[in-house]
Parts: sequence; C-alpha cells; structure tokens
Amino acid sequence: MSYFDKLVNKLFSKKPRGVAAVHEVLKRSTVDQEAYEAWKGSGAQDALLQEIAKAYYYKKTNISSDLDVHLFNTDYANGFAITYHPKISPKHFQHLSEYFRDKVLEMGYRLVNADRRIIDRDHYVETIEKYYLKPPMSAADLSKEVIQVNQLFGNIAIDHVLIDGRPSYLKVMASIYSDRQFQEAQSYDDFISGLFDQ
Repeated sequence: MSYFDKLVNKLFSKKPRGVAAVHEVLKRSTVDQEAYEAWKGSGAQDALLQEIAKAYYYKKTNISSDLDVHLFNTDYANGFAITYHPKISPKHFQHLSEYFRDKVLEMGYRLVNADRRIIDRDHYVETIEKYYLKPPMSAADLSKEVIQVNQLFGNIAIDHVLIDGRPSYLKVMASIYSDRQFQEAQSYDDFISGLFDQ
C-alpha cells in the first residue's frame, strides 16, 4: 500500500482503532466561545478561509499549495481534509471547525451530536472533536404516506483531530442517503461553495 493510500485510509477511515479513554459532550468554555466570536470578525478569519478555499480548488486541478488538502470522492460520500500547517494558530484551526459547523447550520441543518473522544493509541493519544449534522425533518414529512425528505447535501461530519494535544487535521465529509425516502442530494460543489462563502 502506497503512502498516499495509507494517508487516505487514515483520514477517511470509519472506525478508530483503539479504545476511547474519554467520550464526552463537546462543549466550549465561555472564553473559547468569546475567542471564536472575536476571530469571526477578524481579518485573520477571512485570510485563512481564502487560503483554504484556494488550496482546495488548487488540489482539484492538481496544483500544489502551501496547505495540504486531501480530497475524498465516491458515489455516496464526498469530503476533504486539511492537514494542519504551523503558520495557522492552533486556536484558529479549532475555530475553523466551528466556523464550518455554523456555515452548515446556516444551510438549514440541525446539529445532532457534538462530542470529543480521546483514544489511547499504541504510541500516541488521538483526540477527535466531532460535529455531526443532519438535514431537517418535520412532522409533516413523517405524516406523508410516501416520505420524500429533502436531504440537502446528506449528513455532514466535521472532525477536528489532534495528536498528543497538537492539531493534526480537519476533515469535512458529506454522506448522502440513497434510499427512496429521500430526495436526490443537492450538488456537493454547491455545498463547498456555501461552506467557503464569506
């Protein structure tokens, strides 16, 4: 297996290999929330988002950039991961996951889970802070004889991963429903445009 294959498998694996020493609700402190709000209004936020969007689109056309972006594309799931770069503050990298969460909420999603898992691996400790969002479902949808729920872009998972307490990567995945109860998913490209829209 090539280095790239190993990296893709690590970034997009479904099950962590290890035992979660801690599994808790992800709740930011008041200080963290205030820092996030200040970051959102700063020029640092705009510059970072522009740089990540540029790196994403460069990666799609096989052009290299300072930021390392990995793409994942199948019939039922699409996503990307950004490898942490030292020129980004660790706090700003954390804020980026919260910014993406808020952008997905603006698209009409509901947050169904926010948790933190700390997993003791063989030679390191991995922390995964995850936001999991689903499209809205109403009582009217459930009362129909044939349910046809608008799945928007599918389910969205946002993972902020740290190794030994240091940022490692940030992953955003959109997984679509393929059963008849759901309308066809909207374009993943539209999702990305909405995510990077400032």
